[in-house]
Amino acid sequence: MTAVLPLVRLPVLAVALALLCSGPALATEVPPPAHVDLVDYPTPQANWNAFRDLRRRLENAFDDVCPDTFCEGEYSDYEPMKLRCSVELATGRVNGCAWAFAASELQVDPATGALLHQQPTWLCRIPIGGRTSVASLLASLDGPQPLFQSLPGTRLTVFDALADCLR
Repeated sequence: MTAVLPLVRLPVLAVALALLCSGPALATEVPPPAHVDLVDYPTPQANWNAFRDLRRRLENAFDDVCPDTFCEGEYSDYEPMKLRCSVELATGRVNGCAWAFAASELQVDPATGALLHQQPTWLCRIPIGGRTSVASLLASLDGPQPLFQSLPGTRLTVFDALADCLR
């Protein structure tokens, strides 16, 4: 036996669906962002080239100092990952920067042949003075040794921050 829906219910169902689809949830507007990634200040990808160059120079400097500093410890393979800075869109002030790192150590268990592994990660905060602009941050790290140049509003360097974070 086949069930048949009464015709009276179909218009009611159509009206209910129309009300659900046109409710206030669709009418709300998303506010503009208050903060953006440094590469997207003041417009999307405006600082992409400058930040990519800075990141490359920082990574190269890290690779140069790693064997004699950070990489002498418990782990033999440290890798810099993402470097990001948050910028207040209205003022252009840098809220903060952080650099993510990962390391690994792999060994073979001689008795079982199992691979023993450790894979820690760190998120290293880069200290920046409270009123630092995007331009002053990029300018302070311009040059051949950005890892050792003083950060705006502090007497610290990126190297100092990493030494505290990675040990």
